[in-house]
Amino acid sequence: MNDQPDSQNAGGSQGGPPETHVRPPAKRSFARRYAFPLVLFGLCVILGAYLLWNSLSGGGSKLTDQGPAADFTYTDIDGKPVTMSEENGKVRLVYFFYSNCPDVCPPTTFMMSQVQNQLKDEGKFGSQVEFLSITIDPTRDTPEALKTFGDKFNADYTGWKFLRGDEAETADLAKKYNLLVQKDNEGNFGHSNLIVLVDKKGHIRDYISPQSNGDPTDVSADELTTEIKSLL
Repeated sequence: MNDQPDSQNAGGSQGGPPETHVRPPAKRSFARRYAFPLVLFGLCVILGAYLLWNSLSGGGSKLTDQGPAADFTYTDIDGKPVTMSEENGKVRLVYFFYSNCPDVCPPTTFMMSQVQNQLKDEGKFGSQVEFLSITIDPTRDTPEALKTFGDKFNADYTGWKFLRGDEAETADLAKKYNLLVQKDNEGNFGHSNLIVLVDKKGHIRDYISPQSNGDPTDVSADELTTEIKSLL
């Protein structure tokens, strides 16, 4: 009878490999397993919140802040006072003009009426955007004359104010907006034909050269509407 131990039953000391016990890998905690995805998610939330805030504050616009617009109080066609600073919260177009202008004022006002209609279609005119057209010739531009002029362009007076004040003060105000207003010995006016774009906080963001100025690089009604909306 063979007394040698069966090799299949032999222990480690009997020539077979020593028996070992392999521990399963320790489970990582939830935080360790998901640390990177959680950090990435948090960064996305912060970035999204910043972009939303930036858009709501008007910071999404590429237009440079050119400083605060000068404040003023003039009367509209109904004799009611309109104060620039009290209109903060709306994007504004400020335009110095006169109704007897023989060249640029009518076509520029027409372009503004096109912008008005685009904004009305989107429900933004009056509530979010306002136009302030200031006459530099208040002697001839009576409230009745201003209304007649505005009616020619289908102005919506709920969001488009035609304003008048003292002539000398208005010329001085134009200078504060970096615009030139002149009057010769025969009573003829000359002025810078630019539209001033003012943001919701009352800061100047752009000087618009309208297409009525005749330069190929001048801004169209569509382009002006886009600039306005970038500040909403």
